[in-house]
Amino acid sequence: MKKLIPLFLLAVMLTAGCMPGGPTIISNQPPVINSFDASPLSISSGGTSTLSWNVAGATAVSIDQGIGNVALTGSRAVMPSATTVYTLTATNAAGMSATATAQVIVSGAPSPPTPAVLPVVNSFTASPPGITAGSSATLSWNVSNATSVIIDPGVGTFASSGNTIVLPAATTTYILTAANAAGSTTAMTQVIVSGAPSPLGGLPVIDYFTADPPVISAGGSTTLSWSVSNATSVTIDPGVGPVGLVGTALVSPVTSTNYTLTASNAADWRSITIPVLVSGSVGPHVAYDFVEMAPTAYWWTKVGASMVALPFPGALGDNRGFATYRYNVKLSDGNTYARVLETHPQWVDNGWISGKYSGVYVPPGAKLRIKVGLINGANAGNVGFYIGKFGAVATISLDCAYADGVKEMEADLGAYAGQTIDFVLGANANGSSAQDWAAWAEAKIVY
Repeated sequence: MKKLIPLFLLAVMLTAGCMPGGPTIISNQPPVINSFDASPLSISSGGTSTLSWNVAGATAVSIDQGIGNVALTGSRAVMPSATTVYTLTATNAAGMSATATAQVIVSGAPSPPTPAVLPVVNSFTASPPGITAGSSATLSWNVSNATSVIIDPGVGTFASSGNTIVLPAATTTYILTAANAAGSTTAMTQVIVSGAPSPLGGLPVIDYFTADPPVISAGGSTTLSWSVSNATSVTIDPGVGPVGLVGTALVSPVTSTNYTLTASNAADWRSITIPVLVSGSVGPHVAYDFVEMAPTAYWWTKVGASMVALPFPGALGDNRGFATYRYNVKLSDGNTYARVLETHPQWVDNGWISGKYSGVYVPPGAKLRIKVGLINGANAGNVGFYIGKFGAVATISLDCAYADGVKEMEADLGAYAGQTIDFVLGANANGSSAQDWAAWAEAKIVY
């Protein structure tokens, strides 16, 4: 079973520090790069590949494309949006160095552009073009001769061909901008969102819930604003209580406070939590809980050539993979947890499952904290956990086999401070998916 350790930006030093002993210095000889490989060599847009390497006789090893310093031996998962060449550089105490490269091919990655010719948008469509509130549409595109492809509002940066899921709360016009050295070309497509589903036939939909401003001084106030569809009751805690489907409320918390809006109807309930930060208040505080908010995420995987949406909670016997809560369950460290989020990858070799969490506010000074492991009895399990900004390199990612017990990790989110972004959380099967009972005991943004 091969190892697949997804990339995270700030845990590199942690990994390096776990290597036994110190580096071996070979005098008057350059370092030796025994291996530097990518597996698989080719991925679909949104997929992952693992870089693996083994170096001898070096005092420093680094990999470009934002990875940075690494240990002499290791592996990292990467999620490039376009075909990318990674270069490993090994240096010894004498200043002698050696390099090696590994390429990850992304299906649909752009061909080398002709600088004098503008990009060509061959197609940009939404399917279906009309949805009901709370459902999703798929944007698909094909672009030639571009070095970058960006879809607004707020969808992200992508390869020259591909597709992505969007969940607009209202009718939205999406704008694709393809650029190269010669300039840019744009194209538009629209997703029409009709009224909310009937109360007896659908789930509540939280169109938005915001605090303006999200950070206040002691003694100050902020305005909570919200819009909810298809709900029979809406409440905001703490201290606000029952409210209408659409409205605002002025709040003046004394300390940093998380406000939770809960929308209910006869079918189910949905909730969303946002932080209001009070300058000078003592932390740490929880700004966002990915385990708690798992029912609001969009879960999906790839079955054959098709992206497939998955329900939450998923069925334990769904061979496409599933995300669901497990209660009073023992993990591989022998401890029992009241509730964990299980994210079982698709039941194929190197299968995966991902959840997209939309509109997550990252406070200044925030960190991402996770605690993961395998459910008791999953002796054959070996899973790669990852979490980070949707469409970017994972902020935290790590491998966890059953014998590893439960692992904890924390990483800085300073790059996204003050922003509202989409996060993706998921799990990869490292080779076989047998007994990959991947469990998130904790996944939070704290500040």
